Amino acid sequence: MVVLLVDALGWELAARTPGFAAMLPERRRLETILGFSSGALPTLFTGRMPAEHGRWLMYRRARRGTPFAGFGALALLPPRLQRSWKLSRLLARAVRARGVRGYFDLYDVPRPLLAAFDLAERDDIFAPGGLPGDSLWDALERSNTRWRGWNWRTSEAGSLAALERALESSQEDFLFCYTAGLDALLHREGSRGAGVRARLAAYDAWLDRLARAAARRGEELWLYLLSDHGMVDVTSTVDVMGRLGGLAARWPREYLPFFDSTMARFWWRGAGARDAVRTALADLPGGRWLDDAELEWAGARFARHDYGEDVWLLDPGALMVPSFMGARPVAAMHGYDAAHPDMAALLWSNRPVPAEVTHLRDVRGFLERELGALGAEAA
Repeated sequence: MVVLLVDALGWELAARTPGFAAMLPERRRLETILGFSSGALPTLFTGRMPAEHGRWLMYRRARRGTPFAGFGALALLPPRLQRSWKLSRLLARAVRARGVRGYFDLYDVPRPLLAAFDLAERDDIFAPGGLPGDSLWDALERSNTRWRGWNWRTSEAGSLAALERALESSQEDFLFCYTAGLDALLHREGSRGAGVRARLAAYDAWLDRLARAAARRGEELWLYLLSDHGMVDVTSTVDVMGRLGGLAARWPREYLPFFDSTMARFWWRGAGARDAVRTALADLPGGRWLDDAELEWAGARFARHDYGEDVWLLDPGALMVPSFMGARPVAAMHGYDAAHPDMAALLWSNRPVPAEVTHLRDVRGFLERELGALGAEAA
């Protein structure tokens, strides 16, 4: 079994690319989650929604202990030094030294404000024990499956080449590769970019090469192309921080915000600040407040409000500029309403895919059943 998980390869993008992955005729459109890969990948690997496995967005409110402890003292530094890339590099090293093994980026989060937040992904989500409860990787370990995986820690080219070599020479039953290369290209170019088309052609050639090489060796290769979400081309920007900057209620004194690229999240220190902010954003074009029923439906309603007491979500195609993620617009973004067509993920294979596999949370069970079938066939 070979699984290639391509971050941000949406159903719509793949389906409208002529001849793409023709060797994979079994195709399922997958519903994704509201949010980013920080929540989508744990849902893929556990079969549970964010409110169940606890992972939704990269940054959450700090409760007890944070790898950013002590960073509040950075407020004493001149603003220019706080924004220094050298300081950012040192801070990232300090976070790693405190035991964080998961993926994170400091982006443009105000450095003194980091102490108020925690990283949801402290451990390696691509390894046994890296996710709360149980995951695909834990199941592989329990079943003594021979497997090997590659992820963001190695270059895409190196990972794909290593998997190809392993397929020819090693004895693993399950080979897995995650790559975020397409995600980066889509952010930079948008869905119509030349680099995006070239990258899709490269994936197509790689999949075809694997299938042909296995056929020459007389092996049956079970191939799966998978993604966690799609991407929406950016058509407008919204200045949420500018709108709030004109209020009498100031952050972080009267409320704590986190400005993601497609949503603004808030923790309140008083009812007055909440009323002022909610009123200010209620009539701002380009977004809307999410109610509890919508968060519940999205599997992102957390009893302790770890990711925000109130959430303002941007419309698909709108981008928050500036935000804690950056001060410049990008060509495409994800993290929108999961019902938008361009947000849908995919599962394509040369193996039958049951009709009931329709959501990210269905993938883990499907892959485990496939592993069981593979073992039965080998026996």
